[in-house]
Amino acid sequence: MHEPVDVLVVDDDEDDFVLASELLSDITAGEYRVRWVQSYQDAVHALVTTAPDVCLLDYRLEARTGIDLLREVRGLGCDVPIIFLTGQTERELDVEAMHAGADDFLIKGSFTARELERAIRYAIERAATGAAQRRLTEELRLMQVQAQRSSQAKSTFLANMSHEFRTPLNAILGYSDMLIDQARAGEFDDIEDDLNRIRAAGNHLLALVTDILDLSRIEAGRLSLAPERYQLDALLREVVDAIAPLIHRNGNRFVYAPADELGEMVADATRARQILFNLLSNAGKFTRKGVVSLAVTRRQARLSDFNQHAGDQPIEGIECVEFTVADSGIGMTPKQMERLFEPFSQVDDTGGRRFGGSGLGLAISRRLARTMGGELRARSEIGRGSSFRLSLPSDITAAARWRGLTPERQFATGERGQLPIVFVLGPTDGFGRALRDQLADVQLDIVVEADLRRGVKLARALGPTLMAVELNVGAPATLVTLGQLAREPSLQEAGLLVYLVDEPAQFGCLLAADSVVSAPLQALQLQRAVERLSPGTSQPLHLWSNSAGLLQEASEMIRHTGRIAAPTSGTGEGHELHLVHLAAPGASWGLAVGHSPARKDAPAVVLVAPDDPRAVPTTFAAEMRALVEQAGIPRDALVREVGAAVVAKVPRE
Repeated sequence: MHEPVDVLVVDDDEDDFVLASELLSDITAGEYRVRWVQSYQDAVHALVTTAPDVCLLDYRLEARTGIDLLREVRGLGCDVPIIFLTGQTERELDVEAMHAGADDFLIKGSFTARELERAIRYAIERAATGAAQRRLTEELRLMQVQAQRSSQAKSTFLANMSHEFRTPLNAILGYSDMLIDQARAGEFDDIEDDLNRIRAAGNHLLALVTDILDLSRIEAGRLSLAPERYQLDALLREVVDAIAPLIHRNGNRFVYAPADELGEMVADATRARQILFNLLSNAGKFTRKGVVSLAVTRRQARLSDFNQHAGDQPIEGIECVEFTVADSGIGMTPKQMERLFEPFSQVDDTGGRRFGGSGLGLAISRRLARTMGGELRARSEIGRGSSFRLSLPSDITAAARWRGLTPERQFATGERGQLPIVFVLGPTDGFGRALRDQLADVQLDIVVEADLRRGVKLARALGPTLMAVELNVGAPATLVTLGQLAREPSLQEAGLLVYLVDEPAQFGCLLAADSVVSAPLQALQLQRAVERLSPGTSQPLHLWSNSAGLLQEASEMIRHTGRIAAPTSGTGEGHELHLVHLAAPGASWGLAVGHSPARKDAPAVVLVAPDDPRAVPTTFAAEMRALVEQAGIPRDALVREVGAAVVAKVPRE
């Protein structure tokens, strides 16, 4: 059942309004709800604030004309389709109306109800097409801007990397030529120094390539760790012996201050060494004739050591190994600190570039630290130096206790801390990771799960504050998972966000959903949803659904409350509730209506999802794809929109 078409008649003659209403009532192909305004100002107000589906506009409005009105409302951004319905017959007026933005021009007394219906239908379709075209144009403009930014970042990166690669390559080639000449002349006394320089340049090149490969593995989620048990002081001594000459090269003094008893550590020694090398080499590079220090302590671990938003609750059985690298170098401004851990960003990102480097070291270091269950933080003051604090658990294999990486039975023990849990479930785990990165600085515990089969069980064990569930055009199983989540009694009090994406997850939209219930309907579940969305019994409840069978079933389940309004009573006083059956035809239309700009009397939207794969229709992909094409936005914009919705939905203390 579709809602009636909202028609606004703007005419200062009541007889003409009556005639227009009679013509509309003669149309059998649809239902029309007619409003009437007589004055110019009332028409402007109605078109701008309570936009109808279509407007029938007379040419003469007291001392003003419909052309004036049309130009004014178009200038105010009104895109309502407007049809001139006038007794004026001049062709010049027709052309002027078209240029002012009219969608059609009909002469009173010369058209039938069928012709009026056709004009209205065509005007509405053209307006919808125009809106879709404008949206697509805006998306293309956004994508163009993003592409330009990406191209600029790529160009900057390539320019920097060309410089970085060229320096050691020139050294390798130059010293190789010198060695060839010396060998031909029989001069072998100074060959060792030249060979050492060649080896250093080769190692430099290898480090650059390794950084790029590490980042690509981390981005693709393919970086694996190799935890091992080792003596911490032995690893530190190895790092200090290797890095000290580099620090001394700029006339710096190196201070190493380890605690007396560091003991053993279970971690990926190679990755821990890599992080410390990056931090210490950066400190030495940005410091001239100053002090670089490395301090290492070991103590009882707290949740705040590995999550800056968590409390100071101790983590039983785990100690925190804290490495602090400080320098008295050039320091950083607050603006530089904001993008410190972004790939390819550098403190001296200028044409002069006094310092080398690819801009990957700190980005990789933080991601490696977090992969091992730890955290990397920075503090800096321009002209006063910088300090980096690396916190790692003494045993990274036990990090799952507070990071949420183990089977669901560990979540039920209350060891995750006190942060609100946001559970992101969907096969496009890259979207979930992007969302988690987007909200990295928000006080939330975000768990991403890509395995739909274990998703419901894991959600039940987590008891999340909010669930963000992906509907994927190419994966009907996501629809079934949504229905299974809705069926779980323990999850029905959790907040819910549902976002729709296409197969490659490059475009999608956030669905305007206030609740979700499973199909077949369960009376108690539906009644609780209704009471939550429209509390009280003083006003009638107007139900709408894209499924006639579902509408009848839902009405019977809650009719005893005395709140169901008559199906033909329209949307007058009371609460309006839309039941959008995702496995029935017309779901995309119902979702598109819910996705339209919010109005004061916007209906509550309840999604109805089947919990049985056999109930998913073959038309699901085509219907949802149409919605993505109509309302979808690029992935980066969708991540930001879902992230903002998550922050808005999670209750704050």
